[in-house]
Amino acid sequence: MTKKPKTIDDVLDLALKLAAERPWRDIRLSDIAGESGLSLAELQALGYSKSGLLRHFSKRTDQALLKSLEKDPVEGDVHDKLFDILMRRMEMLEPLKPAIRNIIDAPADGLSDWAMLMATTAENQGWVLAAAGIDDAGPREAIKRHGLVLVSARAMQVWVDDDDPGLARTMAELDRRLRDGAVWLTRLQAPIAMVTAFGRMAKAFAERRARTA
Repeated sequence: MTKKPKTIDDVLDLALKLAAERPWRDIRLSDIAGESGLSLAELQALGYSKSGLLRHFSKRTDQALLKSLEKDPVEGDVHDKLFDILMRRMEMLEPLKPAIRNIIDAPADGLSDWAMLMATTAENQGWVLAAAGIDDAGPREAIKRHGLVLVSARAMQVWVDDDDPGLARTMAELDRRLRDGAVWLTRLQAPIAMVTAFGRMAKAFAERRARTA
């Protein structure tokens, strides 16, 4: 008999076990509850849907990654730091690759779940940028976060099918995507600066109008 889980991490581990066996899209909340030895009411009391479990998985992975970086910081220029951090994350997830392979094709069941998971993914990349010492804010930071979402997603798609112990294909893809992203970011510098300046001018104008009204 399955021992009832005591924490959401226990439930997540059991859900990942199911995901290693069949596509995530085919796994129902009742399946997760049954694997956990919980009723649906008990599972609902924990406050996690399928997408909520994936959000928790992302948060747990980020926490482990950041703790790892505290003990063993990355060095080099921005490209090298981002490369090493993203590779370390994938290496940490290596034991869960069968589950992630089944999740990555269809992680969400509807538009609201997709939106929530996309927001979570962008938040994850914000932590990656911070860990790499990239402390921008405003439009520049948002563009970098969403650009890194695309870079990471492309690398992960290669990684899930990369059975080489050295992950040579994954490293080549990640390196190429980071370099392409750096080129596009350079091209966007002027438009970003113009948008930021226009926003400041509009704000100053509105404040002056408010003072004279």
